[in-house]
Amino acid sequence: MSAATATRFTVRPSRRLTAGTAPLAQGAYTHLMQQLLEGDLKPGDWLSVMDISAQLQCSRVPVMEALKRLDMEGFVEITPQVGCRVARPNAAEVQDFFELFAAVEGCVTGLAAARRTTADLPAFKTLCRRIDLELKTAGPPAARDPQYRRANLEFHTMIHELARAPLACAVAAGMWDRSDFFIKVAFGSLYFGQHVRQAHLAIRRAMVSGDAQAAQAAISGQLRAVGRLVSERLAAMDQTPD
Repeated sequence: MSAATATRFTVRPSRRLTAGTAPLAQGAYTHLMQQLLEGDLKPGDWLSVMDISAQLQCSRVPVMEALKRLDMEGFVEITPQVGCRVARPNAAEVQDFFELFAAVEGCVTGLAAARRTTADLPAFKTLCRRIDLELKTAGPPAARDPQYRRANLEFHTMIHELARAPLACAVAAGMWDRSDFFIKVAFGSLYFGQHVRQAHLAIRRAMVSGDAQAAQAAISGQLRAVGRLVSERLAAMDQTPD
């Protein structure tokens, strides 16, 4: 996808920014989030402030600010006088999170199906066709994961726009990164294949027909199913020695 397309995302970390966020700190935050969601970082991996600063060609201050944000959000763990490492999610808490996520995103998706207009449908259908085409040529997992994630975000961004509910959408938007992080930690990949594909098709049909109940059920069912799989996988990982 082009950089111009990517700037349309509202389902992304920038939704959680405050007006006072320094540009360098935000750049470091965005870089680290991308590494967590699309890179090779794993739970327990140590993050070197000096190395990150060198990569970004900035001082340590914005890197530390970014890491403190990620620590507050649960993506990393900072231990004073020791260092910072990628967090290991708790399986039970992850399942609770997906239950909440399913309820919130289900509400937004149901609103989108109920409030979309006939004039909205051509753009929605065009987006769906483009995403299908891009994912067919996405290539191996190393290339597919980032493209799949961005396509998924763009799909749900449009749904959020069609919901015409800024406050509810702001709450839901802040949960997508955490969801992707849990999935990536559990399975090493964000691609869920056929299960998510079937849910997306159900959401598309509901959006086109204006069936709010079906749209809500499709996304809520998908997220709860993903949550169970992720939680089970994390629990199994906890039983496996490092």
